[in-house]
Formats: sequence, structure tokens, C-alpha cells
Amino acid sequence: MDLWTVCEKGHVHWGRLGGAGLLFRYSPEQGEPSYLLQQRSKSKDYAGRWGIPGGAIREGETPEAAAKREAKEEVGPLPPYRVTGVQVQDCGGNWQFHIVMAEVDRPFPSYCVQETDATGWFTREDMGRLLLHPGLQRWLDEQESERS
Repeated sequence: MDLWTVCEKGHVHWGRLGGAGLLFRYSPEQGEPSYLLQQRSKSKDYAGRWGIPGGAIREGETPEAAAKREAKEEVGPLPPYRVTGVQVQDCGGNWQFHIVMAEVDRPFPSYCVQETDATGWFTREDMGRLLLHPGLQRWLDEQESERS
């Protein structure tokens, strides 16, 4: 069962076992890669912010299985993809969110299903103009610092 939990730092998080999400990337032969983002529903925490489809890890699930389940719930059917890595973000209070990096052969249609008000494919430059979920903003900032 998914539950709100409080970490050792006193932060409130969704998912007593942590969380996971899929960050889909499409890399064209020419041009910048784009990423599938979802705009969080107005009924959820960080309402209206853009992030990746994801949520709580359930008992017995791997982070990748949780991320896949949540993505299907939030943006609809998924195409074949290749996992290229996992970045673990720790809040500093022993609660973790796993960003499962997934490469796709082409952008795929996504839908506003549960907890989603909008979806779209965005480059890193595009993301700089969006109000992002704090975890995605942290990932983007880390990517930019690695590029510099």
C-alpha cells in the first residue's frame, strides 16, 4: 500500500519504500535530445509543475518495475525502451527517488491519464522555461554542471 512517510529530516514523501520514475529520452540523429514530461495534476503535490511520470515503490517491486507501472498509469501505454542508467536522489533523510533513464527510438504519444494534466516532449533548453518539479530541476542542474 502506498503511504505518505516522514524521512529522518522531517520531509514528507509519498511512498514509504521510496519512489521511482521513468525519464524517457529520444535522441534524434541531428539536433538536441528531447524528454517526455508530464504536468502534475492540480490535485497532487507540486501541482502544475512538470516532472517525470513516477510514484511510490511498492513492497516487492524493483525501482524499474515501479517506474514502469507508474508511467503506464500516468501517461498511458509505453513503447519498447532501453534502460540506460538509474540516478538515485536522496533527500538527505534516508528517502530515495530513483530516476530510471530510458531511451526510445522515437517520441511516442502520451496521454493525460491519472495525476496528469498535460504531457509533452521537451529539450533541456525547453525545460529551462518550465516550472519543474524540484527533483527534476535538481537532475537538470546536475546535468548542466556536468556539461560545463
